[in-house]
Amino acid sequence: MSGLSGGGNSGGGMSATLNSLLEKTSNWDKDERYMATNDLCNELQKDIKIDATMERRICTAVLKQLDDNSNDVQTIAVKCLGALLRKVQEAQVGEICDKLCDLILDGKAELRDIYSIGAA
Repeated sequence: MSGLSGGGNSGGGMSATLNSLLEKTSNWDKDERYMATNDLCNELQKDIKIDATMERRICTAVLKQLDDNSNDVQTIAVKCLGALLRKVQEAQVGEICDKLCDLILDGKAELRDIYSIGAA
């Protein structure tokens, strides 16, 4: 099985939406990155199914944002992790937990509380 699963009526549209948002998470403009991550978080809260490839792409994008130079982008990325953890398979959950633990130990001191919330 590949792509999005479910009703089959709008899988391609959802995949295109997620692809577009993933692209914007790497935008040079921090406001674009913030809004894309926020929109991605909203999409993840919907009753959608995503395949393993898309899971990995989303996890990679959100984890990358935990290292963003913008504290706002980092904060929305941690918020997005909550929705992401309910959607992904165990392998991605482990990767997310490893990254959060690294950031709690070695990340920006002013964001440790935020990272801790994501790890809880």
